[in-house]
Amino acid sequence: MADDTRTRLIESALALLRAGGLEAVTLRAVGDASGLSRSAAYRHFTDKTALLAALAGRVVLDLSEQVSAAVGSTDDLPGRLRAFYQGYVDYAMRHPQEYRLVFASEFLAGSHPELEVAVDEVMDQLGLRVAGRPGAAKADLLALLCTAHGLAELATAGHLTHKGLDAADVIDAIVRNHQGR
Repeated sequence: MADDTRTRLIESALALLRAGGLEAVTLRAVGDASGLSRSAAYRHFTDKTALLAALAGRVVLDLSEQVSAAVGSTDDLPGRLRAFYQGYVDYAMRHPQEYRLVFASEFLAGSHPELEVAVDEVMDQLGLRVAGRPGAAKADLLALLCTAHGLAELATAGHLTHKGLDAADVIDAIVRNHQGR
């Protein structure tokens, strides 16, 4: 039952984030929004950062599902890479609050095990889905993630359109450069 309550609290936090941004997500507001007592969130999360870390883990899984679905629609490596980058950027553009939450400075590596597990699972899926092999080198996967993150940051800030480009133009260049190695 506690897991159901915890899930309900995380889903309520997600709804608050989408509706009002990060400022709207407080333990008290999450308790209210969930239809539970105002103090319910305090019984499941030590503080707001712990709640946000759990929410970030949920967002990572959503992002992974979207990217995996896109990548799964093609068989060749260039197509998988293109789908990976496009799916990643599309998610960031459609869900900027959620995307920024995942990379917030409160979530330093190793400080929130639940979030770390979600990220590790996503990295494993990337190795299988994008690189085409299980157990792909972590440095290779991190390079993909770094490139996708940088592209998503530029796209969400409007820097690509400001330069007369869109994400697809940059993705094409990334894939061409990847094939040239």
